[in-house]
Amino acid sequence: MKLSRSEDQLSVFLRRSEHGAIVDLWLATHYDENETDAADHVSFMERRDAFCWAVERLLQEGRIRLHKDGKFLETSIDEQVERFRSAWPSSEKPYPQHLDADFYLWFFDPACPAGVAWRQPDGSYLIAD
Repeated sequence: MKLSRSEDQLSVFLRRSEHGAIVDLWLATHYDENETDAADHVSFMERRDAFCWAVERLLQEGRIRLHKDGKFLETSIDEQVERFRSAWPSSEKPYPQHLDADFYLWFFDPACPAGVAWRQPDGSYLIAD
């Protein structure tokens, strides 16, 4: 099973993550465009691809900006998304020494390339992490 790359899918991701931290966008990839929990039917790498697709779309639409340690990234959208793809752990257990640790902890690790800031009604961006 694959998560779609549709407006409906993007709407689900937004409903489940808007104004939250970058990890909330990852957690939204548990759900398909019908808001059915698809985590058991979608591979880890497919969820990564859906996450990167959503980040790219939200950057293109100006809904979010990415930052590292409070400083907004100034590289191209393609480069920002590639930072996630390149840094992404190869498995859902990125900490072999802590097998009980959930993947979402990676988003709080310095290895995670960026956090998110959401556009506010006045056009400013509020860092959510």
